[in-house]
Amino acid sequence: MIKSTNDGESVKQKNKTLTVITAGSTYLDIDAYACCVAMAELLRLKGKNAIAYSFASCNYSVCKSLVTEKQVLKVLPPDYCSGDIRYIIVDVSDPNFIKDVVPLEQIIEVYDHHAGFEEYWTSRIGDKAHIEFIGAAATLIYREWKLSGLQEKISHSTAKLLIAAILDNTLNLTSSNVTQEDVETFNELCERENIDKKWCSDYFSEVQTSIESDLKNALFGDIKTIRENNILPHKIAQISVWDAQSILDSLPKIRGWFAETTDTWMINVIDICHRCSYFVCDDSSCQKRIEKIFDVHFESGIAKSSVSYLRKEIIKKTIVYN
Repeated sequence: MIKSTNDGESVKQKNKTLTVITAGSTYLDIDAYACCVAMAELLRLKGKNAIAYSFASCNYSVCKSLVTEKQVLKVLPPDYCSGDIRYIIVDVSDPNFIKDVVPLEQIIEVYDHHAGFEEYWTSRIGDKAHIEFIGAAATLIYREWKLSGLQEKISHSTAKLLIAAILDNTLNLTSSNVTQEDVETFNELCERENIDKKWCSDYFSEVQTSIESDLKNALFGDIKTIRENNILPHKIAQISVWDAQSILDSLPKIRGWFAETTDTWMINVIDICHRCSYFVCDDSSCQKRIEKIFDVHFESGIAKSSVSYLRKEIIKKTIVYN
């Protein structure tokens, strides 16, 4: 049987396994999107049947200027029975965020930069569990390109996706989670693609335009609920923009949206250009605890940090404090 793949190539499918690269079920951010596309492209170069797939919606970090049609398929090819499909999971390793997407027993590899489930996956798939502290999962995927010796064959569009993923996940290489490998990967890809600082700022500006065009969905589409934390509010939203002033100007209507929820809440507004975060929280008890740990001061429900924080860094810091 001959089937035309999403990149226009034709491959024989008879007696061959399909490798599906996918991520979590909630949404695809630029890191997950880039990883899916890049790993699928690498495997196809190595002669395997592979596709990037996700039925989840893309969030605001996946800029329209960087994506092309059918890079990530929304539906699995009907030519394969479920037993002939094997999965590679990227940018997520919590089984609770995966089990609704794919059968766990058919997962053959995991690439993630979120710690916590290393032992679970090592017990299942051994050294095919690539879970480690690093700025972006995209860096782990590019490592595979280099180990295969095929990095010179990576497409321009895929290289730019990986660059954007590293930018987004490391807050323009300023966050505390950035590693030397992130920096080296970023620099190598930027040199290859002639990417300069303007391109990077243009990426963040395009993200901000997308956020502001549908601000409510951008906020509520990226909320983490935490219950076992006696310092932070129960719901923490996060948006990362080039310049936060317009978001701060919109706080009156944003507060109105969050007033509809009965949970305590906080928004982490990351200002890339000025390398800081604005914590927006109207709960006085939470404010006092946050002030003590992060050395900030709330005024009218807003506290400006001296550095930029990712939400996961905020959560980690409160856990360490406890």
